[in-house]
Amino acid sequence: MTEFKFNDTQLSIMQDLEVDVDLNRLEVAIRNNSIEELDDEELLALLKVVNALYRSGFPVVEDSLYDLYREAFASKHPNHPYITSVESEVLSSGKTVALPQKMLSTDKAYSKEEIEKWLDRILKAAEELNIDTKAIEIRVTPKLDGYAAYDDGERLYTRGDGVKGQDVSRAFERGLKVAKNGERGLGAGEIVIDKAYFEANLSQFFENSRNIQAAIIAEKNVDERVLEAINDGACVFYPFALIDDWVGSHVDLIADFENIIDKIWNAVGYDVDGVILEATDSLIKEHMGATRKFHRWQIAFKINDEAAEVEVISVTPQTSRTGRVTPVAELVPTRISGATISRVTVHHYNMVKTNGVGPGAILQIVRSGLVIPKIEKVIKPADPQIPESCPSCQSHLIWESDHLVCPNKSDCPAQTENTLVHFFKTLGNNDGFGPKNIEKLANLGIRH
Repeated sequence: MTEFKFNDTQLSIMQDLEVDVDLNRLEVAIRNNSIEELDDEELLALLKVVNALYRSGFPVVEDSLYDLYREAFASKHPNHPYITSVESEVLSSGKTVALPQKMLSTDKAYSKEEIEKWLDRILKAAEELNIDTKAIEIRVTPKLDGYAAYDDGERLYTRGDGVKGQDVSRAFERGLKVAKNGERGLGAGEIVIDKAYFEANLSQFFENSRNIQAAIIAEKNVDERVLEAINDGACVFYPFALIDDWVGSHVDLIADFENIIDKIWNAVGYDVDGVILEATDSLIKEHMGATRKFHRWQIAFKINDEAAEVEVISVTPQTSRTGRVTPVAELVPTRISGATISRVTVHHYNMVKTNGVGPGAILQIVRSGLVIPKIEKVIKPADPQIPESCPSCQSHLIWESDHLVCPNKSDCPAQTENTLVHFFKTLGNNDGFGPKNIEKLANLGIRH
């Protein structure tokens, strides 16, 4: 983020934040990933700006960096309302209404040791209540990176400031479904969009999935592509009550911590930025209570982003079911966040061309815990490696906006096979139709 400057969209979002500081100084802080030159008033303004832009779908710093900035401010002003209150969603100018139930933020931990300290507090509460600590169960769920909301069965509310939000029931009226074919009225949850659907159908139009989440509840002028995603079932309200989980003793949790976290982090096909751990015993929940900001019986486990500079070996084209050709950078194998990374998807071929992604290029790759790695920036460009023909059918490729596309819709093996794979994956109830068998069918002339 070497040349950061607020754009018009970001500036319009910031208009209602009551930020009365020099925005140029905030831009410099974001550009340099440093707050050393900011006074307390400027740091508070930076926190408000970063939070508002993130929740509107235009993040400008990584989550872990925001947490560091927030901790720096909290160390000086632990009782400031911004620190002790729920970080509010960005509200439009519409009327706010009281939520049926408070929606608090979640305290965060970044290491197993911090989780163990939190568990000690759970066990202490159990002892104070004369509850057998061996019977204490912990529930672990994915921490969805969506738009927080509450469904009481009649209305859908934004989280707002945790006490008051806005009625956005219009999202259900537009066709928004409850995940897993669930019923209405299951309380708190998140509005999310299927990651695979976003990448295949919307990534060329929207910078990230948070843009979609905000658009789903927009009061008017909803993008037609967002409405189509809702109709396709890609956008859902996912109640926490229905989400995949692991439930077990605190002893088993610590004994198999990494495997449990890995399994739950990857349990759903939506954006996830951590896992949530909570005590399940209602007496313990009541006894531990909450601060004005967090439930004490609940905590989020997140992993700081880890970056590495990696050399590109080659750029491999892959043809999708829509004919769009996706560039995949083959890398010198490098360990990041406990995993060996040897390839990473480049957003599109215009990025390859304009940023110089090719053999010998040096990329900065970022991986946040167990999440798929992404390219942060190109440190050293090289001659871009751009194909002229489809890797599957050898048809001449054409440019459509930022993308290279294979125009051979009727006789391209990759498009045929990927379309069939998508069909059976969407059905979800047919065994024996994996990629290998579908490849055999395509070789025998099956096209539809």
